[in-house]
Amino acid sequence: MYVVDFRGNRTGETVDRWEAHTSPGVKHLAFAIFVQNKKNEFILHKRPNRKVGGDKWDTPVSHVLEGETEEEAMQRCLKEEYGIDKKVEFEHFGGFSYEERYPDGTCENEFCLVSVCKYNGKIVANEKEVEELKKLPVKEAVNEWKNNFRNYTIWFNKSVSLLSKKGFFK
Repeated sequence: MYVVDFRGNRTGETVDRWEAHTSPGVKHLAFAIFVQNKKNEFILHKRPNRKVGGDKWDTPVSHVLEGETEEEAMQRCLKEEYGIDKKVEFEHFGGFSYEERYPDGTCENEFCLVSVCKYNGKIVANEKEVEELKKLPVKEAVNEWKNNFRNYTIWFNKSVSLLSKKGFFK
């Protein structure tokens, strides 16, 4: 994974997943993808309990791995989590830096890029990555997030906040 500074600029170094996610961690490049269908709904999923942020609602997320471009990493993630083989176009909204420490000694220390893609095909959820799927109307996303933020991952909440600041929901 690529090491980045607080603003998401690559330092030229890489780090393995364990070092990046063991407190205090090493800031690295991650991303969140909001999949939007033709009914103007986000396709969300519940993360497996064994994963960080488990038992919470989320979007497809991952890291940009060494040798990948951001676009390649996002396409890989959509295929791994939702079975999307078709190449999709992304609308990028920038990113945010955040840190979160967990009682078990793991952590998040990431600069997370936020993108939206439009996809109307079949979703084939990977049961290793996805426990349950749901559709959330985009126009309800901000209220859902504000009223039930504890049901969503920390990076999901920060991503919705960024999309809101960028005027996505207007």
